Amino acid sequence: MEPIDVIRKGKNTYALFFQRDMAVDGARFLTPPDLPMQLGLMERPAGYMVEPHTHPKQKYSVQTMSEFLYIERGRIQATVFDEEWNVLMEKELQAGDFLLFLRGGHKIDVLEDARMIEVKQGPFPGDGKAKIYRDSHACSC
Repeated sequence: MEPIDVIRKGKNTYALFFQRDMAVDGARFLTPPDLPMQLGLMERPAGYMVEPHTHPKQKYSVQTMSEFLYIERGRIQATVFDEEWNVLMEKELQAGDFLLFLRGGHKIDVLEDARMIEVKQGPFPGDGKAKIYRDSHACSC
């Protein structure tokens, strides 16, 4: 069984959940090249070298913000919503698991003290412009 849960509604992909014990031989990109956020997993032996390189400047147009979350320690529950705030999936994650939110809404409930690493595209214009809250009282902007 593939340790990736793909959350879809119709033709749209809303989120990808990855288990910590995912097998990889060398380098494996976990997202298709047309997604606005690319995610790869690598396992390399001692002595392996990634050739020195740079990435040329290119102009990109980002229509929606993707968000990556790595659970370093603890336990959380992630909820994925569609654009009308219908729940598409609730999933528990623990240390070593990671996820990628691509569209719709999401919520994180911390079940055990947790440390998480979050990555998203920048520049970040602030919560007031970059987030729409389901419950207006939840925004402390």
